[in-house]
Amino acid sequence: MADVYKFKVAIKEVPDKIWRDIEISSLSSVAKLGYTILASFEAAASHLFNIKFNDKRYEIVIEDDFEFEPVIDPIKTKLSALKLAVGDVLEMEYDYGAGWEFTIELLSITEMKKGSGNHYPYVTSGQGKGIIEDIPPFELAEIIEATDKTGILPQVCDNFLDEEIEWDYRKFDLEYCNVFLKGEIEQIQYAYEEY
Repeated sequence: MADVYKFKVAIKEVPDKIWRDIEISSLSSVAKLGYTILASFEAAASHLFNIKFNDKRYEIVIEDDFEFEPVIDPIKTKLSALKLAVGDVLEMEYDYGAGWEFTIELLSITEMKKGSGNHYPYVTSGQGKGIIEDIPPFELAEIIEATDKTGILPQVCDNFLDEEIEWDYRKFDLEYCNVFLKGEIEQIQYAYEEY
């Protein structure tokens, strides 16, 4: 029987400004939790990531000689295997050069209703637009502080459009996020596991 895990995921540098509440099946892999986080925070998913819990590191290793420490394959590890309890906190690192860090707190565990498995993963609430690729999180914190102080929106490079755009961290559209979430997760999964 599957359970639904509800996690509060926040950017460590600005936890009260940019966060998501995510529901996901306990039968999903640890990797899928990572893909869901990347998709919901609008990451390009073009960098390595890992998830840590109980002094264990779950990471997709691309090259054998790139390992920092012993790792566990997150693709083969189901979330249920972690034996999580409400209140447990996992940590996720993304883009080791920039140093994005997320806290992932388990808010609740509920029994999944029969026939509802395709509904998950799903973002139930959130705040803040997401991350800006290829900058460190302290720069995002500075952008947020300046926006709050002056009301002036910064220009940032949109990697997909390859042009400067106005960026408002306060804009988060829950419906938009969920409409595209599963498709983005599939693309991210393909990139990490097949490409």
